[in-house]
Amino acid sequence: MKDKEKYIDNFNQRRDFFQKNFALKIGRQRTDLKSEDILKNSCPVCGYLTLDERDSFDICAICFWEDDGIDDFEENNESGPNHMTLKEGREIFQKAKTKLLTANVNDDNLIDTLKSTFIKLDNSIEQNNLEKFEIIRLQNEIVDLLTKNRVNGLEKLFDK
Repeated sequence: MKDKEKYIDNFNQRRDFFQKNFALKIGRQRTDLKSEDILKNSCPVCGYLTLDERDSFDICAICFWEDDGIDDFEENNESGPNHMTLKEGREIFQKAKTKLLTANVNDDNLIDTLKSTFIKLDNSIEQNNLEKFEIIRLQNEIVDLLTKNRVNGLEKLFDK
């Protein structure tokens, strides 16, 4: 239970961090108030900024959740395209991420690189010590690694 509580705290911290540090205009797309750049939206499962728009059936490149608009207040409702609840999706992602972060695989470059990038990104979010563009760069690096290696969601990483 301790790991689950820690994960939920990190998830909420990650979403809060993005809300505070990536200010947005009202609408389905996140628009940075200072630069007018279009930003990604936070995925309701993994909490990372991966969705172009909320509630538009975008698929998160990190956890592979198809965003049908279900969010915290409906976390126990079945998500049609995902065939599970948001709560179940979060639990699956948490298990996959924990498995990655505790993996002891030094001969798999993909796993080692993903592990170190997630650690750097999450530590930076927790400590609030990186520039916005560095946060986005680290997230994009994770997405690129998963996409390039055809890993459709972090939970599929160890199936390869």
